[in-house]
Amino acid sequence: MKKNIFGAAVLILGTGAALAAAAIPAAPITASPEPVLGIIRQAEAYAEADPTAEQGMREATRLCMAKAGFDYIPPDWNPTLDLNDAIGFKRLTVDAAKASGYAGTRPQGPREPAPESAEGKLLADPAFNDALTGPSDTASMTTVAGKGTSSGGCRGEAMTRIYGGAENYMLATGIAYNSFFPASLSASGDSGIAKAIKDWAACMKETPYSSYASPQQAADAGRATGGQEEFKIAVTDAVCRDKTGFQAVLDKVLDKYLTTRMQELAPQIEKVKEIRRAAGANAAALGVTASK
Repeated sequence: MKKNIFGAAVLILGTGAALAAAAIPAAPITASPEPVLGIIRQAEAYAEADPTAEQGMREATRLCMAKAGFDYIPPDWNPTLDLNDAIGFKRLTVDAAKASGYAGTRPQGPREPAPESAEGKLLADPAFNDALTGPSDTASMTTVAGKGTSSGGCRGEAMTRIYGGAENYMLATGIAYNSFFPASLSASGDSGIAKAIKDWAACMKETPYSSYASPQQAADAGRATGGQEEFKIAVTDAVCRDKTGFQAVLDKVLDKYLTTRMQELAPQIEKVKEIRRAAGANAAALGVTASK
């Protein structure tokens, strides 16, 4: 049996949530005149794949790859969605800033391995790729709503075993994850966000970091500077966010557009809930549970 590789091929075997956000239609979403307060939490929870089902995908893929001669453990990666981050202002609390500066606001997720690494060499192995995703042709791809994913080989077998097929897998992972970006895009132009930024900047004028016009500028500067200065900028930024209620304002603005979007997606949401329920049961039948 070939060498055990833990966490390789992350770009291929990710949860499906990494479907290109750039391909999301930019049709504007209108603000609801009767927003459901706090619906942002429901939207962010819906965007996250079922953890038990995703563990089932990993186990089903592992079992299939073992039959192909690869002792392969797929990566465990199930990203959460921060819709504040989608409009450029990832959440930042004072406690988080004190503990780790802007570390929590940095992009999260798998990265392409270096070609000379064990993972990189594995990805360059045609036999491994054929086993994992099938031949590199259109027959091994499934497209839903204009977005595609590889669905051949052990990847496709695992999708069928856990989710009932590649289309169900995409709907319950990548499509669900990307469902709310049209709403966040529309919300980014709302006057409420412009005012929140203005109020934050006014607070920062009373600090040593008065030159920053937005939290994004502060975060960029802090990450570029690093060290203790990053922590000082991050804490000052977070204190001004707290004083001005910055994140709460963003949530309320997003609630207006997400209420409309959730209503539009209602039939799809019900379908995805059923897919995830069945997928979780299929995963449990393999003896897996969600990771803590």
